[in-house]
Parts: sequence; C-alpha cells; structure tokens
Amino acid sequence: MRFLFSLLFMVLTAGVFISGAVFLVAKTFTRMLSNPDGKAWKKTIESLRERLNKRYPTLIPWDKEMLGLLSLNRELKKPGWFDNVYEGVYLSIFQEPILAFVQMKNGANSVMLARTSDREFVFRQKGAETEIWLNSQPFAVLVNGNLLAAGKGSRLIAQVDTTTGDAHFPVTFGNQTAASINNPEHAAERSPNPRVLTLLREMNPEEDNALLALAILQMSRQG
Repeated sequence: MRFLFSLLFMVLTAGVFISGAVFLVAKTFTRMLSNPDGKAWKKTIESLRERLNKRYPTLIPWDKEMLGLLSLNRELKKPGWFDNVYEGVYLSIFQEPILAFVQMKNGANSVMLARTSDREFVFRQKGAETEIWLNSQPFAVLVNGNLLAAGKGSRLIAQVDTTTGDAHFPVTFGNQTAASINNPEHAAERSPNPRVLTLLREMNPEEDNALLALAILQMSRQG
C-alpha cells in the first residue's frame, strides 16, 4: 500500500513538473516571438543555427538547377519530451541532402531556420502572418497568400493560392503563373519521389529566393 502511494505521488509530481515546464516553454516562446530584435530572439536563432550546422554540416552545392530537383522526401527527427524542436533535411530526387531545417512550434506560432549550401532563411510565423529573413536581412512578409517585400513600400513580390487544397498550388509573379508548388498532402499519392516544384519558366534571383521561401513554408506543413 505504501509502495502504491509513493508511486502515485511520484507520478503526480512528474505530471505537475512536466505541465509547468511546458507552460514555461510556451510563455518564453511567445515572449521571444513578440520581439525579433530582443536578446531572446537572437539567442534562439543562434542556437538553432549552431544546431543545424552541427547536425548537417555538408549539403549538396546549390545551383540554378536545384529548384527543380528538390523533392519532398526527407529525413526527420521529431521533438522529444523536453525538446520542442523538429529538425531534418530534404533530399533531391537523387536522394542527396539539399536543404536542412530546424523548427520550433507552439500552436499556430513557430520559428524556423532553413538553409541550403548558399543561403539561409529564417521564418517567424504568428498566426496567419509569416515574416521572412534571408541571410539575416529582412526579405518579405507572407499574408493571406501575398508575399510582400520587407520595408515601407510593401511591394507585392508573388502570390500563392493554397485555399483550394488542390494537388498543385500556383505561384504568380506579376500577372503570370510562373511555377506551382506540389501540395505535400497529395504528392506522395502520385509518386514515391515527388518533386516540390514545377517550374514553368526561368527565375531571376529575387523570384528564385521568393519561390524557395514559399516552397519551404509549404514543406514545413508536411505531416
């Protein structure tokens, strides 16, 4: 009887401790997301960067062909009890490591760092809005499918339509559909080695960065 009481006490204590730890992590995460110029944000990004570089030090060199070779196949490590970080690497259609990422999630909010061999993206998602940094510089904001350039002008860079749930999400630059992103929820049904993107024309450097950023965000929603 005494043993059962002690065991129950330990279980309840552990439950309270875990609940308290989860609450503290969530509170810290929310505070960090609310101030991207603060010390907590910078410390978190640096920690994620070190973790990513240590786990995936070598990626296949990125060139202009890589957008079309990026696949939805990945190697993924999910969070543990006391670690709310997803980490993994996406492969090319030739099964080569091409894009690595780490992501912290808390409900509808998240922060993600992703890199290829030649560039690094940081995504700060708060509900329906996602701020994007490229190589530590503000790049764009994604709101309701509209990718707006960072800065006062809020110039429209691209649009992506994910509302239909179709097999492909069209991406428009200007008034022209230039590419489509394969819906991760349906891609595996059509191919064991699904590509992320279908390109309809060549991209200039800004479009290349924008398309890759949009693709990464859709890939991060993969189950």
